[in-house]
Amino acid sequence: MSTNGTMKRSSLMDGSATLNYAGVAAALGGLLGLAGVYLKWFRYSYPVSGGTITQYLNGSDDWTGQVAFIAGIATFAFAIAYVLMTDPQIRRLTGVLMAIAAVLLLGASIAGLFRVAAATADPVLAGADAGTVNVATSVAGGLLVSAIGGIFAVVGAVLSIKGSDQVAVRA
Repeated sequence: MSTNGTMKRSSLMDGSATLNYAGVAAALGGLLGLAGVYLKWFRYSYPVSGGTITQYLNGSDDWTGQVAFIAGIATFAFAIAYVLMTDPQIRRLTGVLMAIAAVLLLGASIAGLFRVAAATADPVLAGADAGTVNVATSVAGGLLVSAIGGIFAVVGAVLSIKGSDQVAVRA
């Protein structure tokens, strides 16, 4: 073990490798953020004769979801690069880029929580008179998945910047 708390890479001959928790956490966060955009971010419902109609909107229907989608892809890509690269300067650069993308992912998800009314401002009211219907809006589960992914990604980015994210594992 080195003086800064990280395990040194050992040769492939002895069957050990390094497991990088920061990169894994950020990659998982990027995937969750990306998947959450398509798991529906917003919903609105309104009463009609005989029941209630509920409509769901993807995150990509609002600018916050589009930013989260791009940030999720970037976080995942930089996290994979962080895990695979061994050069310290390249790892530092990919760690910083991963952190920027992770913060954008979390920020877009949080902004989406406050944009429910704006994202559902022009609902399509099939089977109802648009002037007399009370429309209820709320957050759907995909937005929460993206927010959790953003949290994972930010935690992974913080660990990568600290540099205490590697543990030797026997393969």
